Amino acid sequence: MQKALNLLLQNMSEKNATLLTHSLNVAKLSAIIAKNLGMDEEFYYTAGLVHDVGKLLVPNALLDKSIAISKEEQEILRNHSYWGAELLKMLGLNEFSVIALLHHQDTSDLPLPVQIVAVADKFEAMTSLWRQYKKPVSPKEAIDELRNMGIFQPTVIEALAIVQTELIPEKKS
Repeated sequence: MQKALNLLLQNMSEKNATLLTHSLNVAKLSAIIAKNLGMDEEFYYTAGLVHDVGKLLVPNALLDKSIAISKEEQEILRNHSYWGAELLKMLGLNEFSVIALLHHQDTSDLPLPVQIVAVADKFEAMTSLWRQYKKPVSPKEAIDELRNMGIFQPTVIEALAIVQTELIPEKKS
């Protein structure tokens, strides 16, 4: 497993620095949520690392786009979840394929492992500067938005909320 993970991380690093940074941040957040829920931190760290591996097959020009994307481009981007799940299966990392496949599904019946990574992914995206097309929000605003979505188990959001102020300090006026 370690050899496959190293290969994926190397490819992510070579393809797009933002993709790697995002994945590392999601890995850390996923592990924090798992720890606060009394679950396997290492599993969720790895799940966070590989949740977006399908983006290895998405052109950098699309990943780095700072303006609205077309419907065709949206479809290409949407496919990264499927491609990632298939890639993970081919590499023998089956235990992470469902997370890669479903982490962008906005439905309340997601399995708990998917919810953990999806909450970490959404929080990281909402609070990060890398999203050129959207201004970042504060950690508190991101937690509130996650709660308002009504699709994640409250315990998952609270497992992140209890440490969110330590992760990204609020800006002082």
